[in-house]
Amino acid sequence: MKMNLRSIFSLLLGATLASTTFAQERFLDEVFDDSEITVIKNVPFGVNIDFLRNQNLMDPDYIQTNLAQIQQESQELRDSIYAGSSDMAFFTPYFTSTDPSTILKITGTDNSTANPAHTLCMDVYMPVTAVDTMAARPTIFYIHTGNFLPPIVNGAPTGSKEDSAAVEMCKQWAKRGYVAIAPNYRHGWNPIASGTTGPVVRRATLLNAVYRAIHDVKRAVRVAKAQSTSFGIDPSNIAIYGQGSGGYVALAYNTLDDQSETATPKFINPATGQSYIDPAVVGDVTGGAGLLNLYGDLVDLGITSDISAQANAGGVLGDISWMQGATPKPMISIHCIRDPFAPFDSGQVIVRTTGENVVPVPGPNQFMQVANEMGVNDVFADKSDYNDPFTFRARNTYNRNFTHYNGSVTIPGNVEGMFPLEIDLESNQFENEGAPWEWWTLSDVQTAVAFSNAVYGTSANANDIHNDALMSNPNMAKAKALNYIDSIQGYLHPRLMLAMGIGNQQIVSTDDVDKNNGSINIYPNPASTSVEFIATGNAEIESFQIFDLSGKAVVNQTSVNGTYYFTDVNALNNGLYIIRMNTNQGVQTHKLVIE
Repeated sequence: MKMNLRSIFSLLLGATLASTTFAQERFLDEVFDDSEITVIKNVPFGVNIDFLRNQNLMDPDYIQTNLAQIQQESQELRDSIYAGSSDMAFFTPYFTSTDPSTILKITGTDNSTANPAHTLCMDVYMPVTAVDTMAARPTIFYIHTGNFLPPIVNGAPTGSKEDSAAVEMCKQWAKRGYVAIAPNYRHGWNPIASGTTGPVVRRATLLNAVYRAIHDVKRAVRVAKAQSTSFGIDPSNIAIYGQGSGGYVALAYNTLDDQSETATPKFINPATGQSYIDPAVVGDVTGGAGLLNLYGDLVDLGITSDISAQANAGGVLGDISWMQGATPKPMISIHCIRDPFAPFDSGQVIVRTTGENVVPVPGPNQFMQVANEMGVNDVFADKSDYNDPFTFRARNTYNRNFTHYNGSVTIPGNVEGMFPLEIDLESNQFENEGAPWEWWTLSDVQTAVAFSNAVYGTSANANDIHNDALMSNPNMAKAKALNYIDSIQGYLHPRLMLAMGIGNQQIVSTDDVDKNNGSINIYPNPASTSVEFIATGNAEIESFQIFDLSGKAVVNQTSVNGTYYFTDVNALNNGLYIIRMNTNQGVQTHKLVIE
């Protein structure tokens, strides 16, 4: 097991500065190292109809015209999937079979089929059982981004469970002692529909794509519960985390619990007067079977898709009415204030590739208010004095107004559980950026483009994809992304611990800190270009010095006299530094990592 930075700090400076040795805490800290976790790739969890391989299935008229063939083929697929063994409670051959010919018989290579199907898989990250004594571990599902289309086809270099951010987050969760599961989900909608029917087609096909993805994730959760002993999972304690468009899925998963909620006015097809989502075709909200949804066996067996908590980085809620009458689990939302594709406050979901509007939605600045008014996040309020800089950074944005591409936005005070991110470049210009935690390389894009062009018949250019993606993620780099991932983890885990009732509950609050004196918090940490100092309680910053490990003062700032200070650290070399903070309550020392 490895030591965290707080422990290293104590060892290095114990002779010269008063400091405290902190024990590593499972779920809050990384208690395992890379050699103590394992990754099981491409575990099959289900078979379902692939709307990307037959895009005509998105058209209700096509379904009606070919109904007899579609019904027959759907039944044949179900029979093939469920007929493996009469003495098993349920049967999906991909759990046990490694014979490619078996998979080919199920997925089919006959181009005359109306219902092409494919196997959906998930990657499982977990501590090695030889070093982990916990037999039933809480589990986090990572729902990837991607605009509900494959990478490159979606106009971006990301969009699968293999994304750099997905792998990094899941590994960090496993090293904290969770089981992390990253499933794929089905793609397919029509973002480029045009003409008089274009807006209707875009909205209808996107809503159904989200709906199918919810079913896929629910299937993965049910399979994980059914296979819990194989992976050391506690089936009663599962959280879901969605990133980008995966955030749409996570939020809908947590709030969409009644079929009538898919028939709110904006989800009604003006031509038919019916909801864009037809449960007889695509299944009901539980994930049960429909004409073009092959799931249903685990639903029928009563294996639930219940979760304990939900988090999202990016993503929006389909409709605010989904909160009403629902009983969602605690919600954690990380979102860039100026996200250009998914509104932070309220507005239109924007097609990444064309800039077209799809559907008006509430962002976290709206739905997190409702969540807190409903008491969804009361478990967070019970431990409101978190001892971490990320909480102070988030709360420093509450009750404030920010410039915005639509003018301005005001963040209210009753949004506990929301971490708004304001992206500030060195030029002091604020960026319309949505996913600073993502990174990739040009070689990654070149490989993905070659695959996409061969499989999907696209003619994408790697340099164009790379450069277009940089427009919404300027200064993209692994170091930058890891800084934001560090912030997400720092904000996420104290709240997951409370929502899931795991780990040392006491350490997520400052019950052992003198609240009268207050403290100074540093954000981001690790940092690369700049840091902010935020004073809490009665503390006020008078001056500060930053020392390298040789004891040399590399920064000496006098006459601060305030509760907030922003400073540039561009000139500092990578490494560990010590900050001596002179406050009106005395001297405090802090560590700072420059990457």
